Amino acid sequence: VYNAEFRTDIPRPHPASNHETAMIIQPIQVNQNDFGYQLGPWTLEDGNGNAQNLTGATVAFNVQDSQDPSDALLFSGSVSVDNATSGLVHYTVASGNFPRPGVFLAQVVASYSGEQVSWPTFQIIVIPALPKSNN
Repeated sequence: VYNAEFRTDIPRPHPASNHETAMIIQPIQVNQNDFGYQLGPWTLEDGNGNAQNLTGATVAFNVQDSQDPSDALLFSGSVSVDNATSGLVHYTVASGNFPRPGVFLAQVVASYSGEQVSWPTFQIIVIPALPKSNN
């Protein structure tokens, strides 16, 4: 039986004191309406597997509903850069980021002067908050 509790390579959103660094492994599970905790930290890598130097970059966390036919972003938030030269980042979930359960697509994007770098899209599964209507 697969049990993510024993995997050290999967970033976990709770508790916030968890300081493992890893590439983004999907899917990430979060609870509906929870906020104030960190996703990550993650080490962003370039195409050669080296740490991406984020000096001078603005880094965003873009999320959209995987079932939204309009392709509109649910939200775009600022990513905190913990160490620019080693590509270490995290995102702090804000109030209202995940208002409903479902499967969402997320992507980290770094914008430099005259250049934009993005990493592969990954899934976030939002677990329903209780109590939940059965209708």
